[in-house]
Amino acid sequence: MSFVVGLSYNLKRDCPRGEGDPEDVAAEYEEKATVSRIARALRRDGHKVVMIPYGPGLLSRVRRTHLDIVFNIAEGWSGRNREAHVPAILETCGIPYTGSDALTLSLALDKALAKTVVKASGIPTPRFMLVHDEAQVSKSKLAFPVFVKPAYEGSSKGIRDTCKVETYDDLKKQVSWILSTYREPVLVEEFLPGREFTVGILGNNEDLTVFPIMEVRPKSEVPAEAFVYSYETKSKNLDRFLCPAPIPQDLTRRIRNIAVRAFRALGCRDMARVDIRLDSQGKPHFLEINPLPGLSSVSLFPIAALAAGIGFDDLINRILALAAKRYGLSPEACAARNVGTAAGSRAVTARGK
Repeated sequence: MSFVVGLSYNLKRDCPRGEGDPEDVAAEYEEKATVSRIARALRRDGHKVVMIPYGPGLLSRVRRTHLDIVFNIAEGWSGRNREAHVPAILETCGIPYTGSDALTLSLALDKALAKTVVKASGIPTPRFMLVHDEAQVSKSKLAFPVFVKPAYEGSSKGIRDTCKVETYDDLKKQVSWILSTYREPVLVEEFLPGREFTVGILGNNEDLTVFPIMEVRPKSEVPAEAFVYSYETKSKNLDRFLCPAPIPQDLTRRIRNIAVRAFRALGCRDMARVDIRLDSQGKPHFLEINPLPGLSSVSLFPIAALAAGIGFDDLINRILALAAKRYGLSPEACAARNVGTAAGSRAVTARGK
């Protein structure tokens, strides 16, 4: 037995572009190959897949197509609530979907709000401030060096090698560039000079699977305090990943603890990836969380899953199964409902004739 699964997504090639847009404007979105790979994984498990590209016709397509559940990787095009658009539409239509809900997706994308919630939950995170204009920079009481990035972006958008700054003049310059280029507030946080890690999580409530911790390092031998996981680093393939990370058991425990606590504090469902960095004393701190992690062949989430013994097809169908369980869906019940719906439609059509 199987589900009728809608697959909602954004393609890089469809991303609206305007004059003056930065080179990384489409960084968050998917290549067609990734979407096709997810669809194949679902079909291999026996599910019928209905493709639902993000765009103006999404709502009407969802309404006119029978769907048992949606596998959602759509991220919207603009605004800090863009990742919440598809979940909100699906909730309005009463259609189950994978992943976190609209509130969590919006909260996590707003890095300052996410850090505020995490900090209130007792989870360590670097000191930070949200900047809306250059004049606010002079009011900063943060200790240099600081790290500067757009407040509402993912996939390293807006993060360049120049985002780690040592002086007020450089801070003003970087803030000005982000404000004018990305047209959104800027998050400024104290830079942590230690090693950087990311942690994938699968599951819900108390039943969580934490993938082996992955360390993100530069390919060249540079000290941790000089490494910036920037757009240049990613696009030029200058990074390397160690999974499991070569760290002591005590540090593993502390990093896992922060990741799980952040996952729960922000209300994540089914899956997420948590970024963590060490301070000068080797203490782990929360940086940010992605409840809609990338699923391409080079994305960190499926690479970490593989280190846990979970292949790509298995990962995709586990995510679907977790969501179905949350909603209390079973293929048998959906099949019975579909038969009843089809019979009712035929009866209405016959009466109409």
